[in-house]
Parts: sequence; structure tokens; C-alpha cells
Amino acid sequence: MSIKAVCFDMDGVIVDTMRHHVDAWRHAFSEKGYDHEELVFYLREGMPGKKTIKDVFNHSNVVANEELIESIYVQKRNYFKKHAQYEFIEETVSTLLALSDEHIPIAVVTGSRKEFVSEVLSKLPVTFDIIVTGDDVKEGKPSPEPYLLAMDRHPFKPSEWLVVENAPLGIQSAKRAGAFCLAVETTLDKKYLGEADKIISPKDLQYHVKSFVNGMT
Repeated sequence: MSIKAVCFDMDGVIVDTMRHHVDAWRHAFSEKGYDHEELVFYLREGMPGKKTIKDVFNHSNVVANEELIESIYVQKRNYFKKHAQYEFIEETVSTLLALSDEHIPIAVVTGSRKEFVSEVLSKLPVTFDIIVTGDDVKEGKPSPEPYLLAMDRHPFKPSEWLVVENAPLGIQSAKRAGAFCLAVETTLDKKYLGEADKIISPKDLQYHVKSFVNGMT
């Protein structure tokens, strides 16, 4: 296997934000009288905001009009902006620094909005070659579009990309795009990550990424 570039999801992989996103989603739904357990939102990580709302309602057999969807979406965003605090995941930052030192192209593909992505990435000691946000695509994860868009910006084949993900929809997106997918257990147990090519703990991330890049696997 010849890996020439590495792509990272952001929430739950680079930065520990998922619990804040989930809190914001649960708050926004509860304000409208709907209560959902945390797992409902963890399993939909990477899905665009309004699509998340529609999907949750569809699975609950609730018919929601556009006004309700928009209201929940705005409520979620405002709550997240007001309450979210985040820390970077040290193991990922170390991996990013190691790849940067070796001049390996690195990318971010995330469903988060461009404004928040810019805020987060500006605080990292590395520069990404490619950044794809939720504002850049028509279809979010699990569609392959986000990862294909990143791949189109480099002359590498999809099979020459390694993707680091932490959620089912992101894994599906990466695999549909033709990449090799490494899943880290940061937010979900491995039983939810089975579609990835390999599942690892965060502490082993740098070892495995560098092994793939250096052709040691």
C-alpha cells in the first residue's frame, strides 16, 4: 500500500467537541418537546445540520415542517456557540506535527461550518494543504462528496489517501470515496466503527499513520 496524503476529520478526531455538539442538539430538540439520547446524535456525526434534524425526525416517525427544522437548527447553533469549550486531542496534534515535519500533505474534511473550522484550525501549529467544510459541499457525509472534493485538489489516486475518522458516517464517506480508513475510538466503541479498514485507540494513532505513510503495513 502506498499512502501519499492523510486526511483528518475534525470534530472528535482533531478537537474534542462532540460532547458539546451533542449537548447542543439535545437542548435544541428538547426546547421543542422532543427528547433523544446522546447516541442518536453521535451516530449522525458528520451529517449536515438540517439533514441531521430531518433524519432524527424520520427515524422517530415525526413529520416536521421547514419552520420547525429551521428553528431547531438555529437553536442548536446558538447554544453551541454560547456554551462550547474545546480542547485539542493531543495524540492527533502530535501526529499532525510528525506528518508536517516529513512534508506529507495533510487535509481536513469536516461537516462543521467554515467559520468554526477557521477558528479551530487557526490555533493549531500546522498548516493544512486542503480544508473542506460543510459549507463547501452539497451533500455531507456519508456521501463521498466531501472526501472526493479533497482528493480532487491533489494528483493522488483515492487509494493513495489515508483517512482518519471516528464516526460511522465519516467512515462510509471515506470508503465510498475509495480511501483506506483508520478509525479512532474517541467518541464511539469499536462496535460502531466496523466499516473502517482498521480500528485503533487514540494513543496508537501516530504509530499507525506513520506506518502506513512509510509503507510498513
